[in-house]
Amino acid sequence: MNEGMENRIGLNEGWTPERVAFTSRQLGIIIATGIGVGIFAAVMQLYYVSALIGMLLLAGLVAWQFESTLALYALIAFIPFGRTPDIAIGGSGVGKGLYVSEVMLAFLLAVWFLKYVWGNLPKHRVSSAFYAPAGLYLLFCLINVWHSYLYWDPNVSQRYQYSTVNFIELLLRFLSVGALIMMATSVRDRKWLGWISLALMFAGAYNCFNAFFRLNIPISASWWILLLFLPAGYMTAVMLDGDKALLVRVAAVAVLVIFVYMAFVRHVSWVSGWLGLFVVIGAVSFLVNKKVFVALAAIGCIALAMSWSFVDVNVIAASQEEGDYDRFDLLRASVKYASTFPMGVGLGNYRTYNSFHYGEKWDTTTYTSAHGTYAQHLSETGFPGAILFIGILFLGFRWIYINYRELPRGPSKTILQAA
Repeated sequence: MNEGMENRIGLNEGWTPERVAFTSRQLGIIIATGIGVGIFAAVMQLYYVSALIGMLLLAGLVAWQFESTLALYALIAFIPFGRTPDIAIGGSGVGKGLYVSEVMLAFLLAVWFLKYVWGNLPKHRVSSAFYAPAGLYLLFCLINVWHSYLYWDPNVSQRYQYSTVNFIELLLRFLSVGALIMMATSVRDRKWLGWISLALMFAGAYNCFNAFFRLNIPISASWWILLLFLPAGYMTAVMLDGDKALLVRVAAVAVLVIFVYMAFVRHVSWVSGWLGLFVVIGAVSFLVNKKVFVALAAIGCIALAMSWSFVDVNVIAASQEEGDYDRFDLLRASVKYASTFPMGVGLGNYRTYNSFHYGEKWDTTTYTSAHGTYAQHLSETGFPGAILFIGILFLGFRWIYINYRELPRGPSKTILQAA
């Protein structure tokens, strides 16, 4: 327990009312936990009793070194290591299961909540503009699922609606918002913020260099180019930082060149990868130095003109042959869904509506998902849900930008530029 918390609850002032209340609450939690374990042990087999004791010991260890655990989790969170069997076949994909990283996140959130109840979180916690719109979004998601059960479209058989899929779709959203709040309220100082930020950037760099050097290490993340965005933003900020040593800036340029090569040459057919990467580099350049941004934009246009035949064959023609342009039909259909169903068809119900009726009726292909975050929100949550989702991004990043402008130059500002 840190000194600030001791002073706050009066542990250094004798048996004050605050100390009595705090100690009573701790004893109450311990006694309640003991009673619960005792009852569990009385009715369950030894195997489950041992598993519960092990889980409690692990929870205690995690709570003791919570920031270390967050840093370790950040290293593996984006690697889909292991998956439960499909809990249901349906919803927005062929099957719905949970990855080990998602189960681990739920466990960390449970420990975080116990630390919050115990009063063991840092005293000064981040107040964020993300929280209010995220809370409204989650509330709307609950209403949206409830609404989909009450007002199911008669043209679609409701036997294809899976409650487990609806639950998982809700769970993943609560996990995402919970992860944001947990990370924002658990880091005590700049040192741990730096370590956790480094861990988040390591995931993308590791996957990129694993593929670049053809190391063939089997532990890798799916769609890992998305994980390059944060380290690419950081390297761009370092490259444009005049206070950095020349050798450091040259190294940042070299890393960026490898990132661009992997995304735009080896994986050029995946437009979402290199297009997002270029947007990150351009956005950070615009923030840091607008003259450099103009120069990079000019160089990019010249490079695109010189490599147009390569892009024409490997992006435009390849995307057409592989059916990627169906995304435009799916986006058009999502607007129809939002206008036909003002509250959306319900989280996890896109596949049922699109595969078994409206995909054929509107001739918009019968894919099992809308193949786009915004199109999926329009279809499943309607215009209100899509606006609330965009509101999280707009209000949250507006808050980040305001804080970014007020920060002095230094490591924190560089990380914020990347974010």
